[in-house]
Amino acid sequence: MFDIIENWSSMNFFIYLGVLLFIAKIIKEKIPFLNKIIIPSALIAGSIGLILSDGFLNVVPLGEDGERLEIIYNVVYHSLAIGFIALTLRRDKTEANKKVWSTGMIIVTTYLLQAVIGVFIVFVFFKDVFLGAGLLLPLGFGQGPGLATSIGKGYAEGVGNLVQGGALGATLASIGFLVGGVMGVIILNYLARKRNLKVDKFHDERATIKESFEIETIKELRVFDSLTVQLVIIFVIYAFVYVTLAVLETYLPILLGDLGQTFAGVFHGFNFLIGILYALLFRNILKRFEARGKNVNFLTNNYILSNISSVAFNFMITAAVLTITIESIRNYWLLVIILAAVGTLATVTYLRWIAKKVYNNEFEVHYFIGMFGMLTGTASTGLALLKGVDSDFKSPIAEEMVVGSGTAISLALPLFALLMFPGLAITSGNDLWIYLVFLVPITYGLFLVLWILRINRKK
Repeated sequence: MFDIIENWSSMNFFIYLGVLLFIAKIIKEKIPFLNKIIIPSALIAGSIGLILSDGFLNVVPLGEDGERLEIIYNVVYHSLAIGFIALTLRRDKTEANKKVWSTGMIIVTTYLLQAVIGVFIVFVFFKDVFLGAGLLLPLGFGQGPGLATSIGKGYAEGVGNLVQGGALGATLASIGFLVGGVMGVIILNYLARKRNLKVDKFHDERATIKESFEIETIKELRVFDSLTVQLVIIFVIYAFVYVTLAVLETYLPILLGDLGQTFAGVFHGFNFLIGILYALLFRNILKRFEARGKNVNFLTNNYILSNISSVAFNFMITAAVLTITIESIRNYWLLVIILAAVGTLATVTYLRWIAKKVYNNEFEVHYFIGMFGMLTGTASTGLALLKGVDSDFKSPIAEEMVVGSGTAISLALPLFALLMFPGLAITSGNDLWIYLVFLVPITYGLFLVLWILRINRKK
């Protein structure tokens, strides 16, 4: 059923994802129950596709080891990088303040807490599972299915030999969405009653803030001109990513042997990170031209870049959910339950405590609920929950969450090296790398927490 012409194999899959997203959007709009919880349409789309796939109804078989599954992974892999490049290219018009940097540090410390919990659970209770599986908890909860799926697949193919690693990452991320969207609404209503706050009972899918297009040059009267410019810049940057990966994967094994092969495999999964670095470089070049009085504003448009990233992430989430297999559920169901349960409890406890330290006023609940949604689902989950107690985003929390995410990237960039440590422990045979998996996040996390408390202490 659904035999696909060979030349259309990839395009037919994109069409299939588009149809799933369209159906999910209709379902989300028309079923009242779904408006009471904060669940992205892309997750509903992926769930519908998963039910129709091999392991369930077998209406649209994907083939767990076949060509179509490889296409799914490629969609996740490339959409993740394109989405991050688009987000990084946006011009930041807001000056960072103390709360923004506090928000960024809280985001990073929550990642670190989830990482320590994840590796501890795997190290102590699941010794037969690759230690890197524990690091999929912060990737799934904190970063979403794209990164968790991509890194998990890298662990499956590399020295970690984490069977069905990509599916494990996607499963944790999907549960994270449910935790943020369902449990987040329950927590929201509980705290609202406790603090006597007004809550919007239904989640409105329509945008609260209306955007308008800016005509940045006299000749640029059509939005598609600007859209083309943004896409060209993104794909030129991605071409540099491709060249960088090709050079690394060619010469690292020659220079470093087996260790170089390990690094090359890890860098392959970090295409998004290399893309972020090139995007930051491009943005800094534009700033230098602006400082010299050159008009380069027409090269980047925040509104269009945000929409490009949204499209990329919607396709990425839908495709990532489709990587979940019966085999992965059978192999890791207990690990997933324990990781998700303990990770959720730790995230709630930490954010509740730190919110009182940063916002010891009327915005404490707003801050906690928004950050909880963002650090179990995505930024959009957090903003949707925040909208429940702040429908017009009159509090400073929404802006601080968005801008704080940008500061978190700069604070968290060195931590991506942490993802290499479990593989290096196997390749080198040195247990020092295992100790560093625990020592680095604990040390860095304690430093950031002390810094947060210092800059937010009462005068």
